[in-house]
Amino acid sequence: MLLKGRLLTDPTRAPRPGWLRIEGGRIVELGEGEPPGRARADLGGADRIICPGFIDAHLHIPQFDSVGLDGMELLEWLHKVIYPAERWFGAGAARGGTRLALRRMVTQGTLGFAGYLSSHGEASREAISVLEQVGVRCVVGRVAMDREAPEDLTSEDRTRAKMSPRPSPLAAPARGGRVEISANPRFAVACSEELLAEIGWLRKERPELIIQTHLAESKGECEKVAALFPAAKHYTDVYDRAGLLGPRTILAHCCHLTDEEWRLIAERGCVVAHCPTANLFLRSGVFDLSAAERHGVRVALGSDVAAGPDVAMPRVARAMIETAKWRSIAHGGATGVRVPAPAEVWSIITVGNAEALGWNDGGRLVVGAPADLLVLRVPETWMDEHLIGRLLHHWSAALIEARVIGGVALDPTTI
Repeated sequence: MLLKGRLLTDPTRAPRPGWLRIEGGRIVELGEGEPPGRARADLGGADRIICPGFIDAHLHIPQFDSVGLDGMELLEWLHKVIYPAERWFGAGAARGGTRLALRRMVTQGTLGFAGYLSSHGEASREAISVLEQVGVRCVVGRVAMDREAPEDLTSEDRTRAKMSPRPSPLAAPARGGRVEISANPRFAVACSEELLAEIGWLRKERPELIIQTHLAESKGECEKVAALFPAAKHYTDVYDRAGLLGPRTILAHCCHLTDEEWRLIAERGCVVAHCPTANLFLRSGVFDLSAAERHGVRVALGSDVAAGPDVAMPRVARAMIETAKWRSIAHGGATGVRVPAPAEVWSIITVGNAEALGWNDGGRLVVGAPADLLVLRVPETWMDEHLIGRLLHHWSAALIEARVIGGVALDPTTI
C-alpha cells in the first residue's frame, strides 16, 4: 500500500510533502517529494496530511454507553452507573459492547489503547476475541475485584481465592497478534490486601506484565482507602507494599498525592495516566502536571471513558492544556505552573503514549513502525505554524479521510 501526502513526522515542524509504503503491516519505505516512479498512491494526495493514529492510555471498554450520567461523585457514580453497566457487559453484552467501543474509538482516530474489561472471565474472553478480529493494538485486562461492589462483580475473584491450585487472576491469554494481556486490579477500595498481593506476586514472577490501576482520583476514595488500609503510610504505599509499582505500572488520575507519594512513584518508574476530562466531569480533582514534572514522573494521557465524556484524543489533549491554564489562573498566574504547548500534547497522544505502553516502535512515522495511520484533510489556511493548535481546537472525525490499522484500511462503520 502506498500513501502520499504531507508527512507529520514532528509536530513542532510543518509537515513536508512525501510518501510512505506499507508491507506486512509496517512502514517499509518513507521519503520526501514524489513517490518513486511517480507511482499512484492508494490513499492520500498532495494536499492531505499523514500522521500516526492516536493512542489512549486509559479507558474502560464496558463503559462506552454510560457517558454523560452526571451529578455524582466517584464512589456514588461507580455504584449507580458503572457497576450496573459492567454487570450488563458480563451478562451477554461483551461482544456488542466491545464493537461499539471500537467503532467510536476508530471513528475519532484512536488506533491503540490501554484499557479495562469487566471482572467476568468469559465476557473478557469474548471481548478479547473481538479485539483480535479487528486488529487494533491494545493492552487490556480483566478487572480484578473482590469487595465493595455487587456480588456478580466480585464473585469470580472470591471464588478463585478458595480454589487449590488457584487459577490466574488474568484474562485468558490472547492468541498472539496485537492484544497484550495486563493485570487490572480496579483500585484499592475494591481489592483486598490478599488480592493485591496475589497480583504483586504475579508481577514479580512476570516482570514484563503491565499493571493498570487507579490511584487518588477523588478525596472520598482516598479517605475510604485510609480506612480500609490503616497500616499503610498513604494510598500509594498500599500498592507498593503489595509489589504493584514498577516501570510497567500505569496509575490513572493521581489528583491527590503528597510529595512523598510523588517521590515513590518516581523511584519505582511508574507511568501516570492524566485524565483531564474525567477529572472535570466527576469533579474529582485537578491534576498537578508541575508536581509530576518536578519529580520526574512520566505522564501519559487517557480519555477514561465513561468518566471522561469524550473519546477523541485531540480533545483530551486540549483539555490537558486547559487544565494547566486553569491551575495557572487559580495560582495567580504563578510562573511555577507550566502550560504545555499544542505540539507537546500532540506528541503525548501519539509517540508519548506509545512509549508509556512499552510500544517503542509505535506512534511515529519511521521505517519499521507499525502502520497505524491517519490520512487527514484540512483547510489549506490551516497549513501554518499553528497547524497543531488548529487541529486540537477544531477537532472533528470529519477531518479524517482514511484510517489504516496494522497496514489495512478500515472503515469504522464495518466494525
